[in-house]
Amino acid sequence: MPRSLKCNDARDAAAESPRAREGVWQPGPPRRPRIAPPWALLLLGFLTGCPLAENYTDEAGPRYSGDHRTPDVIAAEAPASLTVVTFNLAFAEQVTEAITALSRPPLAGADVIAMQEMDAASVDRIASELGLTYVYYPASVQVDDDDFGNALLSRWPIVADRKVHLPHDDPYHQRRRIAVLATVDIGGTRVQTASVHNATPIVGLGGRLDQAETIIDAMAGTGPLQVIAGDFNTSDPGSQGQMVKLFSARDFQWASAGVGDTVDSVIGGLPLDYVFAQGLTSLERGVDRRPAGSDHHPVWVRFAWPP
Repeated sequence: MPRSLKCNDARDAAAESPRAREGVWQPGPPRRPRIAPPWALLLLGFLTGCPLAENYTDEAGPRYSGDHRTPDVIAAEAPASLTVVTFNLAFAEQVTEAITALSRPPLAGADVIAMQEMDAASVDRIASELGLTYVYYPASVQVDDDDFGNALLSRWPIVADRKVHLPHDDPYHQRRRIAVLATVDIGGTRVQTASVHNATPIVGLGGRLDQAETIIDAMAGTGPLQVIAGDFNTSDPGSQGQMVKLFSARDFQWASAGVGDTVDSVIGGLPLDYVFAQGLTSLERGVDRRPAGSDHHPVWVRFAWPP
């Protein structure tokens, strides 16, 4: 969901940023600027008063991961059902509230959690508190100098993962969006998962449909069981129907169908967050509308298991 953000002063190119090491979050060496040439920055600043985004353009990272599962969870048998949650935490500002929400039914004990608008420290804290393993990739640096990206958390092993760059950067700030893909091994059965954060309507519906299709293409051929979940930014009229039509044409079920609005905004409720699935049968679905630290409400789907 787009939010009104004030532009800050020009970024210090030598400012430090968190960097990835396997299972470790810590500050690293000075960041190199990932921006346009100086003349382009001056022109954009003159026209909009805002700086261009700093994007992480490397396909491999930065990458963060960790495993906070306890031995009893690691040794657990396959579940009686499979619960998937998607939750945009609004710049990862209210982590304590998010942990409370994710610790109570119907979200408690979720097998896979897709999160958006996250930074590394917040993902690691949530995984630690809930006893989960995770992978996180930032897409860009936000105006508050925190990283901004997607995560997948699970109580099952994550055996493979990668970042997928999405087309159509924000035309004003050139902000990049990504999807994070992970293979989750659930009692010997592998499920391909994706955490998605499409661009705002500023790129147009066609651009967001291209982004969704890029994710579907990236998942193609990876296995018969697939879940794509996240914030698709379908706030403009007709965009929900077109997004669902695209996934249906590619043999995905709208697993979260009928849950209603997922975001509170100044213009009213908006349906932005979705779970789509292939090869799985949804049994129950819903939105937890209790306070959770974000303008987005967590969306959950319970699937039949074994598939």
